[in-house]
Parts: sequence; structure tokens; C-alpha cells
Amino acid sequence: MVPVDFSFRGELNTVQAHLREEINFKPAGFEELVHLEMNEMDQTVNPAIVLAVSGSCADNNRKSEALAGIIQFIFMANKVHRLMKDDDDLAEELRQFPVLVGDLLYGKFFLELCREKLLLFLEPLAQVMGTMSQGGISRWLSRDKKLSGDELLQIIELESASLTGTAARLSAELAGVSLPLQEKLEAFGWEIGLAWGAWKESMEVTVVQSILQRANDILEDISAESQLELYPLREVHRYLAMQLSGDYRPLEIGS
Repeated sequence: MVPVDFSFRGELNTVQAHLREEINFKPAGFEELVHLEMNEMDQTVNPAIVLAVSGSCADNNRKSEALAGIIQFIFMANKVHRLMKDDDDLAEELRQFPVLVGDLLYGKFFLELCREKLLLFLEPLAQVMGTMSQGGISRWLSRDKKLSGDELLQIIELESASLTGTAARLSAELAGVSLPLQEKLEAFGWEIGLAWGAWKESMEVTVVQSILQRANDILEDISAESQLELYPLREVHRYLAMQLSGDYRPLEIGS
């Protein structure tokens, strides 16, 4: 079920139901292969951004739902790959399953691109996958260092904001809006992902609030310069503001 009563709740339910169907592997279930904790925000934020942009552009259709699922497959694949461990006493299947399942999810994203005739988005999606991996590499190389706030935000930009920004931009491109408007919507998605990532890193509340304020300022700018119906995007902003108002407790937020 969708966690809040978004105006695009029906479309989001459809996307999430399709995702569950696609990851119902045989002969083993997804949960038997990898223990992937997906809280409410993990399940919601990326597809919600896609659907909110398409809704604001009055372009809700099958392709926007497909794009929402494609973005979520990339998010999940990256999250699964990060489960990989190299402990000496780790059973071989536990070492291999995150690699295999993550690769399968990346395959699902490519299959959906083909099914829905969205291969024009392959290049930007491949680029964002590389950017997210770069963020993971930067995090690993910094594992023994005390990072400054700015250094941590740079990693979050690569790992998180790059995907949410791309999700918003491609949804806007799919809707056929102008390039300047695509860029503004990408900036909104970027700030949403950055705020989410900063909160997960337990950064100062003032940092998270400042990022969310920038996202809101972008919406105000869009409102002043376009005729978009911004209610769906404001819903996403309010949802993030509500969810990010407390401490990060990943086992208590849903799932």
C-alpha cells in the first residue's frame, strides 16, 4: 500500500504491484536470496518523483508508470549490490547472491526499457548508474576517514541525488516540456535526493531543512514561470518534509 494519500496513489500502487510481480523469482523468492530492508521511503520516493512530475505536466500514462518502475529497479539494484561483503567466514551463496540478484535487477530495468520503447533513455540511465557507482567507490575509499559535511554531501550527490534528479528530468522529457523546465524539475529532484541522503547520514537537521527549502524555492520559481499544476510535486515535498523531521531509524519507518 502507498504510505500517504498522494493524488497519484493509483498509479503508484500500479508501479509497486508490478515491481513485486517482477521480482518474484522462481524457484526462490526475493527474500530468500537477499535480505534487503526496504523502508517506506525506499519504496516510495523514486517512483513518486517520476509520477509527480508527469502528473504536474498532465502526462500520466503507461510510459510514465513504466519509467517509475525502471528508476526503482536501478535504485534497488544499487542497494542490493551494496549488501556485498567479503568476510572470510561468509558462506559462498551469501557472498554471491547480492551480485547475482543486483545484476538481475539491472537486467529488469533494461528489459522494461525495451518493452516500453524507452530506449532513448538508455544513455542517461547508464550514466546515472555509473555516477552512483562512483559514489559507492568514493564512500569505500573514505571508509577510514573523518569526512567533513561538504565531503559527505558530495558522496550523497553521487549516490542519491543523481538518481532522483535524473528521475525528474526524464519524466519531464517524457512529458514533452521545454528544456529549461526539464532542468528546473531535475534540480528539484536533485535537492529531494540530497535531503533524503543527508537525513540518512544523520546530518544536522538544519542542513536537511536548508536543502528542502531550496527544493521549495525551485517549485516557487517554476510556479512563477510556467503553467504547470504543481500540486503533485508539492505533495512529494510535504511528504519528504514530514518524513525527514525526525531521527533516522531505518527499522521503524515502514516496510
